[in-house]
Amino acid sequence: MKKILAILLTLTYFSVMSVFAAGDVSFVAKADNVVAVGQRFNLTFTLNNAESDNVQLPLESLSDFTILYGPQQSTSQSFQSINGQVTRNSATTYTYVLMPKKEGSYTISSAKATVGDKIIRSNALVIKVIKGEANANQNAQQAQSSSNGMKINDDDLFIRTELSKTKMYEQEQFIATTKVYYRVALRGFDDYKLPEYKGFISQEIEVPEAKRQSKENVNGKVYNTYILKQCVLIPQKSGNQELEKGNITAVVQVRVQGGGGGFFGDMFASYRELKKNLTIPGVKINVQELPKNGKPSDFSGAVGSFTMNTSITPEDGYKTNDAITIKVKINGSGNLKYAKDPNITFPTDFELYDPKVTSKIKASDAGLNGTKEIEYLAIARYPGEYVIPSAEFSYFDIKSKTYKTLKTPEYKINVEKGAETADNQTVVSNFTNKESIKYLGTNDIRFINTKDLTTYPKDDYLFGSLAFYLWFIIPLVLFVIAYLFLRKLAEENSNMVLVRKKKANKQALKRLAKAKSFLDQEDLKSFYDETSKAITGFVGDKFNIPLAQQNKEAMEEILKEKGLKEETIINFSAMLDTCQFARFAPTAVKESPSDIYNNAIALINSIEEEVKK
Repeated sequence: MKKILAILLTLTYFSVMSVFAAGDVSFVAKADNVVAVGQRFNLTFTLNNAESDNVQLPLESLSDFTILYGPQQSTSQSFQSINGQVTRNSATTYTYVLMPKKEGSYTISSAKATVGDKIIRSNALVIKVIKGEANANQNAQQAQSSSNGMKINDDDLFIRTELSKTKMYEQEQFIATTKVYYRVALRGFDDYKLPEYKGFISQEIEVPEAKRQSKENVNGKVYNTYILKQCVLIPQKSGNQELEKGNITAVVQVRVQGGGGGFFGDMFASYRELKKNLTIPGVKINVQELPKNGKPSDFSGAVGSFTMNTSITPEDGYKTNDAITIKVKINGSGNLKYAKDPNITFPTDFELYDPKVTSKIKASDAGLNGTKEIEYLAIARYPGEYVIPSAEFSYFDIKSKTYKTLKTPEYKINVEKGAETADNQTVVSNFTNKESIKYLGTNDIRFINTKDLTTYPKDDYLFGSLAFYLWFIIPLVLFVIAYLFLRKLAEENSNMVLVRKKKANKQALKRLAKAKSFLDQEDLKSFYDETSKAITGFVGDKFNIPLAQQNKEAMEEILKEKGLKEETIINFSAMLDTCQFARFAPTAVKESPSDIYNNAIALINSIEEEVKK
């Protein structure tokens, strides 16, 4: 009876909590943005965290496609509990398998679903259909397998650096995107050196993982693409320049020659991984010098398109010793973050403070855009009429290719006497000239001591007392203890192999903790990368494997030589493969990131236990 009651209470708890903590409701349509004539692709409509008996799919938009399959309906649910908060996520997916009939650009309209008394619409899609290749399916298989001595053609895997422009002015921003194009089973990357763009101000753009992957048409062929790096660059000097090159090693899965063909051939085919060194080509650009004609004398290098707003607080009713604030807000696109701020000159009788600068500038595929707000604070110490002159901000406007100057207003203010500076009072300056104190004799009046006064008994001396000798003995004893401890520690640290083995588990757990923080931030690429480093670093430290030999194949052989169980070695290899693959195709990994994290901890503990035996 108690067991039945416990089960009912648990089910009731999850039901109630899932209702009050359900995920966000959404309706999402997905499909490849570029396909070829005769190529099959999937079109999905997913209704998240809602149920509907009235779903209307846009069949009229599919007339230019052959419907090979669908719509196939499937549902899924998941529960997640964080700090006692249970979240329920559900999804109902409608899947079509389509094949385009002819070239062109086609729009698939939104799907509609009635949820309660509301109608939810999905996003619309634009699909570009290009000319199909002869025997497209056969060519795709050949691109992913070995057709001639296990080689990967340069036409099937390459890297480009694309620029938003190749001709620009000095200090003018542009976008550099390093992208890999592939028609093979790309598993990931090993060693790589991405360009650092020396001679440019560089700010990397945070590209969401969902936007890194796409499809593009290159010379009539459809390629999968992946953005490796995207930056906003600002050239610091004029002249013909070339963005530096880089290199990267790609890991590709290929089918072993002779693996068979047809249905059963694909089922029983064997695969292996190949590595291909790729060069990130340099790109030539032409940076023009900013025109000298019309350049303002106060020009400080701002290039872009900007606007400026100014306000003063208070607007009237100024009193002595009250704060006066002038806020200058500059909006726009360009190198605003690195430009010199306008200088507002206050009258000499004002007490000034350092300006407070707040920047909200974000790097995106449109460049650096945002706002810089400069807050100037001053206090008028004397009454009177004052003029705060206009300040200027000059920049080179990219659109008109001319210099422009933005000006703040000229402020005329009348400062009246405040309450503390009435007619019968004298305004005292902050600066006073004080004469050095002179000793006039025993009857001289001295300054009153306002601090805490400490007194001591008469004839009470430190010299010769017990405390006097302890001040010498205690430091000597502590020095001897510290010397012996540090000597022992130095002897242990001199054995680097022993040190690596002792710290292997600690370093691995430290990396896994860092990976967990990436997982909590939903930065899956960094999570998988850090998890992979934790495992390889642990095995390398535990068995004293040089860094040059820390690759999967070499480490597997060393684990076999050390007598580890075959199951452990298989789990080690599978974990590295999963992390490497998940970095670039996370949706294709069946295991959840939390399961991968737990499996990594279990693998490290398993190796640790086997080594101790």
